[in-house]
Amino acid sequence: MDELSGLSGSAAAVAASAEAAGLAGGGSQGTQAGHTAHGHGHGHGHSGRCLNCDTVLAPEARFCSQCGQDTANHPPSLLEFVHEFVSHYIAVEGTLWKSLWGLMARPGFLTREYLIGHKQRYVLPLRLLLTLGLLFFLALKFMPGSTKTLGLEKEGDAEVGEVIVANSPSEAASALATAASAASAAASSPQSAKAAEKLDRAARRIAEHSGDAKILDEKISEQLPPALQARVARAEEHWRADPKGSLKTMGATMLGLAPYAVLCSLPFFAGLLKLLFWRQPYGAHFVFAMHLHAAWYGMLLLAVLLPWGGVAFAAWLWSNIYPVVALKRVHEASWWTTLLRAALLAVLHWVIIGLGLLALVLVGALATA
Repeated sequence: MDELSGLSGSAAAVAASAEAAGLAGGGSQGTQAGHTAHGHGHGHGHSGRCLNCDTVLAPEARFCSQCGQDTANHPPSLLEFVHEFVSHYIAVEGTLWKSLWGLMARPGFLTREYLIGHKQRYVLPLRLLLTLGLLFFLALKFMPGSTKTLGLEKEGDAEVGEVIVANSPSEAASALATAASAASAAASSPQSAKAAEKLDRAARRIAEHSGDAKILDEKISEQLPPALQARVARAEEHWRADPKGSLKTMGATMLGLAPYAVLCSLPFFAGLLKLLFWRQPYGAHFVFAMHLHAAWYGMLLLAVLLPWGGVAFAAWLWSNIYPVVALKRVHEASWWTTLLRAALLAVLHWVIIGLGLLALVLVGALATA
């Protein structure tokens, strides 16, 4: 995990999860790739018994016949790691390219392949989700202007998040809705100037009350434990004294928690699918949820790496069409049934997103204390 020490926030979070998934879920996918990588190493002689299950090994055996573990008894070198990655994933015929094409261009295809047992041919759903999530958050962190491309920040107004500072929860909710609407329009519509104007008006309206910032209504605060009441009070003092600094702290906290929020939302999203498509087992819905969110990560990544309005619009359009086509392919229902259930799923999903966003805003605001 030392390699992750240079990362912060969301990138480190997703990278740590990806490493854990690789250790826990790599399984047989990494086994076949290891044949070539270890074949070019040195000092791969074994001691006669498997170090994992103590099974007697055949002479010159490179894998245990009982548990499948590699018989190499030394830590792999950097060259071996690179060789394994290139030969297994980057090759033209490799797993990664087949998985990415099936994921991005053929909605629902990878889920169907997984459910009928074709697992070895493609990257596992969790690993695919975490890998694309890691790449997206890294790009979001290091690509210049990436937040502007996604409509999270507009030119010349880095303090756009001040719209959430309000006198009351109702004002905060209204301002947040206005900001979200403007950001969505900026990311998906050629009329981004109008969206920027809406965001400006919301920011000015709420900024008028920033001298009396309230994170929670007093009646709600009074119901909290004393320690949390004190934390809320400290956070409000920080917002009054240094709104710009508090905003930066809040933004960094929210971005750092975003990948965790996505992962935590997956069981709820799968639950919604179970309610709407009850004949499929919950596990199948969870696989679908991982593939769908991985595809959304891929679309966001393209919008960040190719910061042109046409790419952002195409990504937004495909992100809305993709779930419908994927549901139709996986569940094989009629188009009218699929469209009706997809519309209901979208409404319920936005409820989950809204609750998650409110939780992130609250945690981010309290992080300034």
